[in-house]
Parts: sequence; structure tokens; C-alpha cells
Amino acid sequence: MERFNYNIKKYDFANEIKKLYNISNLDNIHSEWDKAISYDVLDDVKTDQRTVYHKHFYDNVNTTNWYSLYEKFISEVVVKIVGEPIYFQKIPTFRVHQPKNLAVAAYHKDSDYSHSIYEMNFFLPLTKAFGNNTVWVESEIGKEDYLPMEADYGELWYWNGATLKHGNKLNDTGKARVSVDFRIIPVAKYVDEGKQSITNRTKMVLGEYWKAC
Repeated sequence: MERFNYNIKKYDFANEIKKLYNISNLDNIHSEWDKAISYDVLDDVKTDQRTVYHKHFYDNVNTTNWYSLYEKFISEVVVKIVGEPIYFQKIPTFRVHQPKNLAVAAYHKDSDYSHSIYEMNFFLPLTKAFGNNTVWVESEIGKEDYLPMEADYGELWYWNGATLKHGNKLNDTGKARVSVDFRIIPVAKYVDEGKQSITNRTKMVLGEYWKAC
């Protein structure tokens, strides 16, 4: 696991999301957005990614500069961090960790859900990620000594979610954590294993789940 900084003036992801929801503070998305809903605890993997926040993002993000900014970020920042040719997750995963709730229903390893052990993860918070509103991850495989991946806006974590168990705690910070995460796989390690993503049944192949830089 390693934390990196990037230039938020050049890659202002948060501003694109603020415009999308017409709000001024992303960490208050649960109260500022006019379509916000307070959910019961999202402890089911079938529902934790199917809230009004997610639907609004995936249905409308193409009206913003989000994807052009994302792909520029991949080619200019992420490729340098990884240090070798990669494929990247075509549609990044959007998260809203509401107060008194979860953003991910269960502690897991990504390899439990169709993902290759050769994949690596990037965690990109668009708000301050701290305490119980961030992702908690074990330091070594099987250790289960969960520690928080804390970061300010302008920082990102590069880590191995395929083999390290991770999850969320009930958010008691009073602030929402808005973030995206995405996976990469070295071109040299890519194999079509005939699998699909769990959430939306996307085929885990180049051109569908994966995209070339």
C-alpha cells in the first residue's frame, strides 16, 4: 500500500461531482442534494451500489467532463505510478459512504468476486477520508488487523484489494465520504477468464470492463 499526491487544480474531480449534484460541499451530499435519501444500513451486496446517489452518477456523469478527466489522469498519473503498460477499469466505481451507514456491505477480497489476483486498486477520495468513513484494510493477507486508509482530497492510495481483505465501518463522523475506486491490471498479466463483474454482470474483458490506455 502506498499513498500518492496529485494536482487537484489539474484534475479537479470533486468539482465535476459538485456540478453533477448541484451542491457546494460533497461531504454534505446526504443533506444538501435535493434528491438525497437516508437509507437503512446498506448491509446487502445487492443494494449497497444501487442507491439514488449511484443512479444519478451513472445516469448523468456523461454530461460532465468526468470521463475525459479520468482518462487523462490514468494516462498521466496512474501509468507512471504503476510503471508498466496497463489496462484500466473503464467505468470507475462510485461510492457514497453516508453517515450512520456503510458504502460496502461486507468485508471481502476482490478475488472473492471474479477479480484476478493480479489486479491492483486505486482509492481516490473526493472528500476527506478519515476514521470510520473511510475504507479499512488488513496490512497483510489473512492478518485481519484492519487499519483506515485516510486521505485528503488530492491524495490517492495504490493497494492490493484483490488479496487484502477490506470493508467499511458504520460512519460515525457526521460527514459523508464521496470517492471513486478503480482497478488496473498489467497488460502482461491480463487473461480472459470468462468471468463477469458481480454488480452489473459486465464481462471482465478488454473493451467491456477493461480499457487500454
